[in-house]
Amino acid sequence: MKKILLPLVLLLATHTVAIAQSTKSNWPIIRRQTDQLMEGTQVFRFFGLAAPNIQQNESQLRPDFSNRFPDEYELRDLLSGLQRMGSRVTRTFSLSVYSPADSGMPVYLPARRTYNEAAFRCLDQMLALAPSYDVRFIIPFIASQSFGGIRGVDEFAALAGKPAGSFWTDEEVKADFRHFLDFLLLRKNTISGLLYKDDPAILCWQLGNEFGSYAGDRKLSYAEWTPHIQQWCTEMAAYIKTKDPNHLLMEAGGTDREAMLANPHIDIISDHLYEYWNRLGGQPWELAPIAAASWQQCRGRKVLMVDEFGLGSIDNLRQLMNTISSSGIAGGLLWSIRGHRRDGGWYYHNEGGTPINSYHPPGFANGYAYNEQRLLQLLRQQAYAIRHMPVPAIQPPAPAPVLMAHGGGLTWRGSAGAAYYQLQRALQPKGPWLVLATGLHDAVVADVAHFEPSAAARWPLVLFTDESAKPGLTYYYRLKAVNEAGSSEWSPVFTHHQ
Repeated sequence: MKKILLPLVLLLATHTVAIAQSTKSNWPIIRRQTDQLMEGTQVFRFFGLAAPNIQQNESQLRPDFSNRFPDEYELRDLLSGLQRMGSRVTRTFSLSVYSPADSGMPVYLPARRTYNEAAFRCLDQMLALAPSYDVRFIIPFIASQSFGGIRGVDEFAALAGKPAGSFWTDEEVKADFRHFLDFLLLRKNTISGLLYKDDPAILCWQLGNEFGSYAGDRKLSYAEWTPHIQQWCTEMAAYIKTKDPNHLLMEAGGTDREAMLANPHIDIISDHLYEYWNRLGGQPWELAPIAAASWQQCRGRKVLMVDEFGLGSIDNLRQLMNTISSSGIAGGLLWSIRGHRRDGGWYYHNEGGTPINSYHPPGFANGYAYNEQRLLQLLRQQAYAIRHMPVPAIQPPAPAPVLMAHGGGLTWRGSAGAAYYQLQRALQPKGPWLVLATGLHDAVVADVAHFEPSAAARWPLVLFTDESAKPGLTYYYRLKAVNEAGSSEWSPVFTHHQ
């Protein structure tokens, strides 16, 4: 293992320089012109994928939580995956709040008016890397839900010793949230040196995630809680614009839409469209008509984004994307991408027991049940069509993979864009090399729904076992990533004594 430390250190040093240089590009803050986004003088439209783990990994965490926050490799891997898909926009998930139910898991907000610097340095790095990949971020502040490892509005209120529901109405809790907004909007990025309020990597802030779910998730009265949520949104939107007049602001549902369309501080209306959840709710399966009706409501008034869509048949999603493209809807984000692990393989996520798992560009055969490869190909085509651009050629995988020993076999840090890998073995560090295996995949989990994704003992996964190796011998291995455009560089040579 020591033989690969020097190349990795040099690689990280090179990446750190690249981060500092990337902020020098001429990259304007996205503005709004009535119902359209503008990048300088050009209309800005997009298709891509949401990246809810780009600022914090939520599952498949190590027992010591050392992979809770993505490192530079994991950030670059996700950003490269988005770029290869033609995704100029992505959406993080909400910033995590402490809960005693999460067994000491690190979060962004660990206590009242207290902020985890290690977490925010991950956010700094994410934003500083963005210009190099031409990816901009939608960042929701807080979740209405209480998802494990993320938590939301009720846990935020609990930091001040307040009961559930007081987030929306209690003046002390509102003051705490404004304190958080001050910290976030006025934060100086430790890498780029930019204040967040001045950073063009941020496409927009979002008041939160799915505030419309708050009452329903808790079996509360919508009639009672919608006015509270609406008043909170009105107050906070006005406050945010006093601290950050540069960035656009997106609402988060849970209110009367007409009120948000009339609000001078709200720039963007959000839609989340899912065939599966709509079907459960008794709404039409077809998503395109819902998007079309929503656009007619917003047209000429505010920007509309479908910042989450998915969990549906490929035909239904194709029709939705066609409707987004042919209307004036700014764009859409498929839910959702997960990236490579720094210690081997991928992160995974199953969507509530559905057949649909997370997407891993360029797509793999084990995603056949939810059309992963076909849907990703369609999404990439749409990402360029909405910009009136030809689809560019696929780029070779990068960076070179890194081999590691694990569980009596081998795993590896993967390459973005890799369709498969070729493994070679030798008895000497410089060869001659024998092709030991080709067509290897690092996407090896066929059905994430049937095991506990937080079971740390399963992660990382063994990706290859050299059953032909003889005990007592020392072997040398190297690996490269391959796709239709070519291959990566060879990995550093990995030495393993049987």
